[in-house]
Amino acid sequence: MKRSWKEGLRKELILRGQAIPGLLMGSYDDLIINLANGLARQLDLSGVSFSSVMWQQGMVQRNRGRIATIQPTSFIPIPSDGALFRNQTIYLAQNMEGKLSVDEWKPLIASALINQKKLRRRKITWITTLNIPIIGAYVVAWILLPPLFPTTTSCANGRCAIDNPAWNVLVIIGAFLTIGLLIFSVITLRRFKWIADNETATLFGRDQLITSLRRVSEVSPSDDWNVQRRIGKLSRPEQTTT
Repeated sequence: MKRSWKEGLRKELILRGQAIPGLLMGSYDDLIINLANGLARQLDLSGVSFSSVMWQQGMVQRNRGRIATIQPTSFIPIPSDGALFRNQTIYLAQNMEGKLSVDEWKPLIASALINQKKLRRRKITWITTLNIPIIGAYVVAWILLPPLFPTTTSCANGRCAIDNPAWNVLVIIGAFLTIGLLIFSVITLRRFKWIADNETATLFGRDQLITSLRRVSEVSPSDDWNVQRRIGKLSRPEQTTT
């Protein structure tokens, strides 16, 4: 069954003038693994290599920190217009298996590698720069605000409790602050996706990336809105990525 769709893909690509050399000799997955490893070397991503491909709707990720106590794992959908990476495995959307040529995958995987691997340190620096002043101010508030309000002690049934109005307010603020920082971090991290697209366009050509995205839009109409957003940003005049 697998051989039949590969043969069909090969014939289709030959008709389009985009035949994949050695498609029948080597598997489609092997070609993508070789592509990703070559891109990792080209992007100077030391220690990054891949040995397998998984075609899935999504992947399960273990949560960390406070979120893990509420929700131990999260399901992350795999985008049709990109890839996810874990250890030495490349995760690609199940509905895209065999639908693109290796050349069409090239800018999509390159952008994903830049976004998730190359820009990782910049992301950490960015989030740290945003969060530390806010967290620092919150810690200072715990030190400065309680002395401004009376601390009361109440006893009942042989038990006593100490209370301060500032503590109650700060606990509520802390809960909203945690949620707000998470949402804000997710929103601001989107900018790195556009940075990755611009770097990919510089390396491999804007037209090649746009062409690949249009192919994704044809194959997976349900992802058209996200894909068209990327195309729209790439089609604008040169953007500042710093």
